[in-house]
Amino acid sequence: MYFGSVRFFKNLILLAVCTLILIPTLLAVKYRNEVKALSEQPPILADDAESHGSPDTYFEPEATATDVPDPTVLVPAPTDPEPDDLSADPPSYQALYEDFYAPEPFHATTRKEKVVYLTFDDGPSERTDEILRVLAEKDVKATFFVIGQNDPEDLDRMRRIVEEGHTIGMHSYTHDYNSVYSSVEGFLEEFYRIFCQIRETTGVTPTVFRCPGGSINGYDGGFYQEILSEMIRRGFVPYDWNVSSEDAASNHTLSVETLVDNVVSNSKNKVRSFVLFHDSESKTTSAQAIGPVIDQLRALGCTFEAITPDTMPVLYNYPQS
Repeated sequence: MYFGSVRFFKNLILLAVCTLILIPTLLAVKYRNEVKALSEQPPILADDAESHGSPDTYFEPEATATDVPDPTVLVPAPTDPEPDDLSADPPSYQALYEDFYAPEPFHATTRKEKVVYLTFDDGPSERTDEILRVLAEKDVKATFFVIGQNDPEDLDRMRRIVEEGHTIGMHSYTHDYNSVYSSVEGFLEEFYRIFCQIRETTGVTPTVFRCPGGSINGYDGGFYQEILSEMIRRGFVPYDWNVSSEDAASNHTLSVETLVDNVVSNSKNKVRSFVLFHDSESKTTSAQAIGPVIDQLRALGCTFEAITPDTMPVLYNYPQS
């Protein structure tokens, strides 16, 4: 074979063809191996998320509500909205109520498993005495999200809640949705009033709170993120619930058996249960259901604690835009 011969050109063409086949083949193999390596990496699941990010930048959205998305996805903790102009002044409501701050900055990152947090909204009332008696008999601490009171007996009940070692939290002053959710300023006024009453009545500065109707409801749709962001900025910790007794779901009084089943059946498979009861005069069976609830959940290996400012909250998922 010599340069320029027919045989030479045939071999040259064959070499070019082989090269055109070999290079894409090698690239395809390389791409396939990279894709395979990526697919074999374990996904970041909701249960693993705390190990992949700062635990105090996420809430655990175990709570569920009507028209709320899948509660198994971690939701970023609400923060102050980023202004378009970084030189812009902060919202005017941040200047309201200079003493309306928690004793410590927000630091709710403690997450205990197999713990049940019994919570009671809308009190104190005549039912509070019954509830406290059962809790004392069962040696259980709970959390009371209270509203504003004028009756001296109810103010005494506020003091008793604290004296007996339970947590007292804010649930607005009037519980009037039109007032509470009139605006961010209206919300702050309502919660500042109950903040002051609790502090003056019990000597305790409340740190935890629950929004009437939960953090997302039919009244605060336009500004619930602002509400939570501002309260968290002030150091307060919000709590929804992920188990409901359903004692306020209808106009008629549910039986003790129904309330107990609602709580126990929905707490069985929860890592942590934040149980909603109501402490109002008409909820006679609610107080009666507490003892059986405690007994049955204890038999399943659960323990009971009061919410503290360290307790990582559950919040409803934010609707996706």
